[in-house]
Amino acid sequence: MEYEMIAKAFFEGYEILYDINLITSSYVSLYESEEFKKLSHNSSGDDFFIMMRDIVPKLVHPDDVEYVVARLEREHLVKELEREQHYSFPYKAIRGGRERHHQINAVLQSMPDEPHIILGVKNVDHIMRREKEHREEILSYIQKEHNHMKAILASAEAYMEVNLTKDLVLEKSDDNFEANGRFIRNIPPRGEIPSYTGLHLWVLENLVVENHSKYEIMANREYLLRCFNDGILRTSVLFSVNTSEGVIHPCREVFYLYKNQNSDDVHAFCVIYDLTEIQKKEKEVEQLEHELQMSRIHNFASQMQPHFLYNALGSIQEVILIDPEYASSLLGDFTVHLRSCIRSMNSDEPMPFEYELENIKAYVNIEKMRFGDKLRVHYEIESQDFDILPLTIQPLVENAIRHGIYGRGVKGGEVFVRSWEQDDKWIVQIEDTGIGFDVNTFYSRLNKGNGDSTGIKNVQFRLEVVMNAGLHLSSEVGKGTIVTVDIPKRGKQ
Repeated sequence: MEYEMIAKAFFEGYEILYDINLITSSYVSLYESEEFKKLSHNSSGDDFFIMMRDIVPKLVHPDDVEYVVARLEREHLVKELEREQHYSFPYKAIRGGRERHHQINAVLQSMPDEPHIILGVKNVDHIMRREKEHREEILSYIQKEHNHMKAILASAEAYMEVNLTKDLVLEKSDDNFEANGRFIRNIPPRGEIPSYTGLHLWVLENLVVENHSKYEIMANREYLLRCFNDGILRTSVLFSVNTSEGVIHPCREVFYLYKNQNSDDVHAFCVIYDLTEIQKKEKEVEQLEHELQMSRIHNFASQMQPHFLYNALGSIQEVILIDPEYASSLLGDFTVHLRSCIRSMNSDEPMPFEYELENIKAYVNIEKMRFGDKLRVHYEIESQDFDILPLTIQPLVENAIRHGIYGRGVKGGEVFVRSWEQDDKWIVQIEDTGIGFDVNTFYSRLNKGNGDSTGIKNVQFRLEVVMNAGLHLSSEVGKGTIVTVDIPKRGKQ
């Protein structure tokens, strides 16, 4: 039972996990979800591949039955695993009359005596549906872009319409690439250079300073005509121009290709964008995403330090000999905490506060195993109908216990976990009667990233960036500490 609870933390989302002996084709299930246990199937047997051919039509969507059966044939599966060591494919399943998306993952595991395959069925329905929604959002955006040409031009530095078939410039924006004249030269008037080929050569000689060869090819009239004939109706090229201040600006020219309905001539609508601010914002977003990922990693690492794992499991091992029922309960708490840590590592998607509260109580139970009655934790929960980032409040409780209460030695102390609702926000507060500290010194260490203060900094950073929440700290030496988290009701950023 204890191992099953730990397995659930690692295999969350899996319907079933099989161990298949490749020599004998016998199989046994290592793990089954509660939902899968309700289905009519054999948890072990003499031939996995025969069993699959029998059970697939019952569980797989009719459209995908042949597809799944073919990929689970012994020869095909072994061939793919020997080539890649890992094999994975998605399919549609039927559960309770409802279509769901599943994925089969298989790995080849070499044993000393005989090879085995570990094969799992994972429920990826929420992921596939989210991707579908994302694709629909992108398609909607592209359609809006097509229907609102004025919005496109509002962010453009220059544009022109040309007849590629007759090599004519039909219309263009102001005589320079940008209205405020930052670019080094104005483009000659349309009457001076009426052909697109001539204008293309002038731009190459007078404006383009980077990616010259690519611009020469991809903005060429013949190349654009070939794109249209090949069914490519939108293409673009990156290049850079030099400004009057001698600063290089990255640009993108987008070519929208279409056929004139009256003349059947091929036209191009060419729009030039200055990418300076866009690239700057992209770098800022990349840096922010990197910092969020590192923050999650630091949070995960701080919770999964070897000494915590060893101490917790070692203590549980000792309790097993004295009180097996209590040890089983502690293993359940350890599994809850482990699952929360893994969830935090994989995602910064807000979750119901009740899940974080469950993790807090599990962690406190583990600590009370070692600290006993000297640690007293009180829960004053008035509201929990809101979302919070995983592993943000629990580290605050951990700090209160380890740095506040433990510092009092045999006297111990109290920790209060509170939550309540205000008009425009939810409040979560952690108060302890520990040793306290000088707040100014703490914030000085926090800004320098020294010691255990980085844990608070990571939590504060994730709360501020993802949820626009605030973290406030007050403490008095010898009396204790209060940490307050304000979560605005207007939602995450």
